Amino acid sequence: MDPKNRRRHRVFATKHTEYHLRADECVGVRDRTTGAWLRRHAALRLRAVQLPPIGADAEWIGRRLQFWGHATDVTTSPVIEVTRPELHVLAHYVSGVRSGEIAA
Repeated sequence: MDPKNRRRHRVFATKHTEYHLRADECVGVRDRTTGAWLRRHAALRLRAVQLPPIGADAEWIGRRLQFWGHATDVTTSPVIEVTRPELHVLAHYVSGVRSGEIAA
């Protein structure tokens, strides 16, 4: 990551779904039609196999994201847009557990 660029969050949108990433980890998945957060999506908490460098997001249009994990792998449909999330969206991410909190 570029040391001058502190942006860690990106949204990779496919036709029906948004994949919200912090660095290479999928921290949120949202249905583009309803806006509902998909809390049980298989991609959550998985790591992307390969991503474009920060600032080269347009290179990923038409490509698919691939996520890997211990028990499952996920491949998305082609990416149609790459953006940054709005600030209020960060509170919806599954990684909202903070130091000192006990996860339920």
